[in-house]
Amino acid sequence: MGLSIPDSEEYPRKSRFREFLDEDICEDLLLESELLLLSFSTGIQDAAAWPDYMCFASNQTGNTLFLAIGIAGLTHDAYSFPNIGVSLANFVAGGLVMGQLGNYFGVRRRSWLLMSNFIQTALVFLALIFMYIWPIQRDGPASWAVIACLAFSSGAQVAMSRSLKITEITTAMATAAFIDLVIDPSLVKVKNRLRNRRFMFLVMLTAGCFVGAFAQREVNSTFPILLCAIGKTMVSVAFLFNRAIARPAEDVKV
Repeated sequence: MGLSIPDSEEYPRKSRFREFLDEDICEDLLLESELLLLSFSTGIQDAAAWPDYMCFASNQTGNTLFLAIGIAGLTHDAYSFPNIGVSLANFVAGGLVMGQLGNYFGVRRRSWLLMSNFIQTALVFLALIFMYIWPIQRDGPASWAVIACLAFSSGAQVAMSRSLKITEITTAMATAAFIDLVIDPSLVKVKNRLRNRRFMFLVMLTAGCFVGAFAQREVNSTFPILLCAIGKTMVSVAFLFNRAIARPAEDVKV
């Protein structure tokens, strides 16, 4: 009757791929390394954003403080009040939208992590395109477009990292990490994974800040944003190689 019988081997292959995407990834050294690379990329991004746009894309503690100073009329044109508003609003929006989507799809599901990091990376590349096609200016719609992309991406990144429950590696905020590190009751023990995570997070974030600042000074404004995008792309690819959480024995088909 003209009906074709599908290849019996095709469906198992698709099924295995779907299962691969539906896996929840486990907490291990690779996941820690991915979050540390994101922390490095965040440092690069913020160090590059401040000289051009007088605001941070990720560090919303600083932006919130500057927002209050601006409302009080104490800025003396030291930073861009509108840019800070755009950054803060889009950062919160990125955390809200992507955080709630993560809750729906599953915060550790491989497909969601791939999708979330792909969106974050695409937004950084979009910001890079805007920087190429429009003259870089501190104020105006062109700057708002760049900041909106970077801040939304950053909010989504922090929402993703926090949802993974590796609280020692926030990928963006250093203040609490400094204090958590020094008050650790097991600070001087040889084996202390939580201390090591906090220390490496601070090292990577700080290193990223220095790389971003010197790349901005020695090359141009777009180069550090490109480095940030490359770092996030590497993490997107790396999510394909994370080990899955072992399923309970009763869920494994014999």
